[in-house]
Amino acid sequence: MANWYRAAGVDLRLDSPVTHLDLDADRILVAIGARPDVRWLGDSFAYAPDGALLVTAQLRTSVGNVFAVGDCAAYYSERYGKHIRVEHWDNALRGPQTVADNVLGGSAEHDPVPYFWSEQFGRMVQYVGRHAATDKMVVRGDLGDAAWTVCWLDDSSRLSAALAVGKPRDLAQGRKLITASSVLDAARVADPGRPLTSATL
Repeated sequence: MANWYRAAGVDLRLDSPVTHLDLDADRILVAIGARPDVRWLGDSFAYAPDGALLVTAQLRTSVGNVFAVGDCAAYYSERYGKHIRVEHWDNALRGPQTVADNVLGGSAEHDPVPYFWSEQFGRMVQYVGRHAATDKMVVRGDLGDAAWTVCWLDDSSRLSAALAVGKPRDLAQGRKLITASSVLDAARVADPGRPLTSATL
């Protein structure tokens, strides 16, 4: 993807700390991520190390019938066996449905497969799942082409995540395979000529 930036005349610098600004510019945009700021709620609530509210799979906080959704909440994911925080509107959109069910006496759990998308230089980039640094990366297609997909398989060969550029079908099938905890054959995953779903064992 760095090639996209270079082709557009952008000097992309990664892992370069900023010590001071000495620029001839009208405006400077600083975009360094988000950090929840909810500790003003007090010590009655439980917090994640990054400051997010810790909530159950039902999105219930540690305080009575108080629920939390969206970027400020780290919900317990049965799928991943830990609390996770997903900073995307897709997560914030799904959470209130769970809360509404539970406020009305239900027992719904919030555990969607994480998803986000971005449009960069006219390319649709979509990511589904959550991969670890130790997962095996499998490329589908040529990264120099306009459309390709990268998949990650965990140590049990289950699909953990998929990054699709201009490949909505791969993204949709990847989401289904991750939801089903499907075990895949890496060689078949790497073949862009066959559907991703045909790689199941």
